[in-house]
Amino acid sequence: MRYADVEKRLDMRLTLTMEQQHPILPLLEREIDTIPLDSHHLGNEAFIDLFICGSPMEKLEGVLSQFHPDIMGGCLIVRMKAEEMGTASSILDQLAEIPLSARGSLYLTDRKIFADFRISSSDISPITEIEKRILAMNNRVRIADFGPGAGGIATIEKVDSRIHLGVVSYEVDILRDFGDSIKGDCFIEYNFNQVEKNGFRAIIYDSQGQSAAYIDSPFLREVQRLSIEEKIPKAAILARPENGKYRSFTFLPDSMVDNQVSILYRASSKFPDAGFRLLAIRSYSREVWDWI
Repeated sequence: MRYADVEKRLDMRLTLTMEQQHPILPLLEREIDTIPLDSHHLGNEAFIDLFICGSPMEKLEGVLSQFHPDIMGGCLIVRMKAEEMGTASSILDQLAEIPLSARGSLYLTDRKIFADFRISSSDISPITEIEKRILAMNNRVRIADFGPGAGGIATIEKVDSRIHLGVVSYEVDILRDFGDSIKGDCFIEYNFNQVEKNGFRAIIYDSQGQSAAYIDSPFLREVQRLSIEEKIPKAAILARPENGKYRSFTFLPDSMVDNQVSILYRASSKFPDAGFRLLAIRSYSREVWDWI
């Protein structure tokens, strides 16, 4: 099974916009139109990372020093607690709780956070309650777009148009960790919620349709922990079982590929029995869908 066989099964798109008034924004808008973001949880706290890359980075490095940014892969990375971005965090968390949902683009433009989600038309009932809650708030959060979507590949293409992506593929012998969650010919797509007690919540596509499941592995938890510590954003994480192994495809900024590969080697040294094997490092193009 390939991703192209299943990428349109989450057939609806929802875009949430959240107007922001953070003091960092006036410093940014003179130099950059669109800023890629990443959101995640670390322990009990939620964070949003801003990525200022290329020539704007050089111009803004001094101005943004008060926010203590990190520098990696040609980008300034400014990490802020999610509550500093207003009401965005709780609504994003509520959308991420929809079982058959996957987050797509997350970016800032015109002082608004734009968050795209792909959702199955069979699982859209929660949207009615979320919109009701948003309207009752009477604030700067709104659903800007909701309807049929173009699929997962189109979503990744949009991310690539804002920050060029790379792909890292590897395999590990960890399928036994998943129990009965993964069986037969299937494809896995993670929905970017935080790691929960039961593991990573994922969407499993197979010949019968799609379902939500928890997938857990010490190796995957270590990769996730190190990625968050290093502030490496992910545009998508896809996977499938192949020849009895877990084969993963990670989409991230092309300039940070080496950092991600280093993390994989660190995780593999901690879990040598996983039998880590690097399969591909490639700059993103449409041709990657011939083998993913």
